[in-house]
Parts: sequence; structure tokens; C-alpha cells
Amino acid sequence: MEEIDVPSIEPPTRVAPPPEGDPEPAAPNEVEVEARRVPWWGGVLALVVGGISAQLVGAIPVVIGAVVWMAQHPSDAPPDTDRMMQDITRSFWVLGPSIVMTGGTMILAALATARLARVPMRQALGLRGAPWPAFLAAPVGILALGPTSDALRRLMQEYLPWATLGALEGLDEIARSVPVWIAVPAMALVPGFAEETLFRGVFQRSIRNGVLAVLLSGGLFACYHMDPQHVVAVLPLGFYLAWLAQRTQSLAVPVTGHVFNNAAAVLGSVYFAEEAASQEALDWWWAPIGWVVCAGCVALVWWTTRRREG
Repeated sequence: MEEIDVPSIEPPTRVAPPPEGDPEPAAPNEVEVEARRVPWWGGVLALVVGGISAQLVGAIPVVIGAVVWMAQHPSDAPPDTDRMMQDITRSFWVLGPSIVMTGGTMILAALATARLARVPMRQALGLRGAPWPAFLAAPVGILALGPTSDALRRLMQEYLPWATLGALEGLDEIARSVPVWIAVPAMALVPGFAEETLFRGVFQRSIRNGVLAVLLSGGLFACYHMDPQHVVAVLPLGFYLAWLAQRTQSLAVPVTGHVFNNAAAVLGSVYFAEEAASQEALDWWWAPIGWVVCAGCVALVWWTTRRREG
């Protein structure tokens, strides 16, 4: 009888499962998608076009308010321009719609840039989560920088009293002119979300160099406030928000800090205006205390996000 060769059947090779707790390797296409960003020139274009467009759109209620004011004061010929602008810019029913329209334009500019660049919104804007301690450190750290911001503003008032447009005083009056449940959403939630979407979202994430991204995002954010005293006061806050966005790679963290900071400013203007006016400036040593608290928040965010580096 002829021998028949029977192919040997090898037992299937068993692959050991990955140790518990180790993350599964990401698929190559997932890594590629996660790394996608809007090109740097797209981020710059979004910031320039979005910022200018937001200012122009936000000026529409002001122009309408000027027309209405002149109609209500027909006897003023020529009209008192200074009085008119003061009445208009310190009226919530003019500035409120202006803030909403400005914020909406910023958000549309960021979304349109991501759409035109064909980058998913999640990657373009940093729409992702972060460790929960980062959401605690964001508001605590930015509020701890308040004494530094106040000290810088007072230095400007002392040595360059003419370098102001009265924006901060006007915002305080606007916040006190309406119920707090209207002032907080309009002056804290809308600007906090819109400005972070444009500056820390599409613009900052388009800059590949981390240090340069933080410096440009924080500095240009402060300059966008235009009033010199406001610019100087916002500068340390802008750098802190930019660092939070860079470290966590999440838009939600700086949005949280920004909204809390603006809400605290509104509530302070509404409920503690008389106390603040009757008290002298904070002692200088409050600023270093704030630095220590902010440094602790920075350390907490750095420690909890150390596995997200790269």
C-alpha cells in the first residue's frame, strides 16, 4: 500500500492578552487623525479675519444705539459726541447684543476655518476631556492671579492715567445695570466660550511649537481687549489660560477658567462694588500669595496630565 502524506495540523498559537491596566495600542489611522491640526496660516487667518469681523459685527448695535440716541435728542445740534458714546457704551441693551454678536462671529470663524481645512472639529478645536483636577485648578489658579492683575492695572492708573478707554469702568456699570441672571451669561459665558474657541482653539492649536503657541495666544488675547489698562490686567490671565490649553490639549479646561473668572468679576461688580470703592488697594504681598496658589495649580495640572505629553 502506498503511504498517504497527511498534513500535520499545528495547534493554534495562543497570544497572551496584554497585561491589565496597559492601554491597547492605537491603530495607525487613529494616531494620524489625532495629530491633525489646522495649518498655522489657517489659524492666523482665522484669528485676523475672525477678530476683525467680530469687532465690525459687534459695532452694529452701537451704530443703531447712536442713531436712536440722536433721534431722542433732536435739540442737540451738533450732538454731544462724548456724552452720546458714554451713554451708549455703558448701556447693557446696546453692549449686551454687541457681546453676543461678537462672540457668535468668533465661533463661526473658528468653525469655518476647521471646515475649510477639512480637519475634524475635535482635533481642530481640542474638543476632548481632561483629568478632573484640571477643571478644579483652572478657576482657582486664574482667580489667584487676580491680585497681580489688579496691581498691574493700578500701576497703569498711577503712571499712565491717560492710557485708558474706560472699558473696565464701563463693564462694571453695565454689570450693575441689569439683573445678575442676565449679566452673568452675557458677560461671562458668551465671551469665555467664544474667545477661547478662537484663541485657544483653532489659533493656538495651529501653532506646532508649544512655547511659541502659549506666548502668541496669551499675548494676542490680551491685546485684543484694546484698552491699555485692560490689556495689561488681562496679560497674566491670558498666559495662564494658554498654558492650560497647551498642557491639557483640551479646550474645555481654559473655557472653565475663563468663564469662572468673568463670572467672579461680574458678581464682584454687582455685590461688592461699595466695599471695593471704600477700601484701599490690596497690599503688595497678596500678589506673591497668589503666585504660590497658582503655582500649586500648575503643578497639579502638570502632574495629572503627565501621561498626555507628546
